[in-house]
Amino acid sequence: MNARNPYLPYPVRIEDIVIENEARDLKTFKLVFEQDADRAGFRYLPGQFGELSVFGVGESPFGIASAPSEEDYLLFTVKKTGSVTGELHNCEPGRTIGVRGPFGNGFPWERMEGKNILIVSGGFAFTTLRSALVHMLHADNRKRFGHLAVVYGARDPGELLYKNLLTAWEADPGI
Repeated sequence: MNARNPYLPYPVRIEDIVIENEARDLKTFKLVFEQDADRAGFRYLPGQFGELSVFGVGESPFGIASAPSEEDYLLFTVKKTGSVTGELHNCEPGRTIGVRGPFGNGFPWERMEGKNILIVSGGFAFTTLRSALVHMLHADNRKRFGHLAVVYGARDPGELLYKNLLTAWEADPGI
């Protein structure tokens, strides 16, 4: 049996970083696994979280913002608040960090099937809901859910996350 030690993080490379807000304290990190076997072993559901490790600094939990159908990478949106998040915000693409998980429970997908879905969120809490929406809108899943409605706001428009995705969703007649 080849059991993986859950305390050892998978090495991931930061492929891209998107500054999400005008205050520049929210960034989305696009992470790619350094080993294909690690990518294949990291199976998650929307609503779960992972622990991001900055080697030599520490580790912190963050909701997974990508959907399982976005198979080639993981997305985490991180607010700069302390030493680990501060060091993450100082990272450049190409740097290796670690990810452990997934942890927690996903959303109750079986109970939501066949139902209309209303998602209400504000500000930074939208990260795992992004994962849920991308999951529900995927061609393999869309027929499993009724009408999708999203109400999302922030203190001001400059604080909205995922602006390109929000624009695409506004134009989508399925939402």
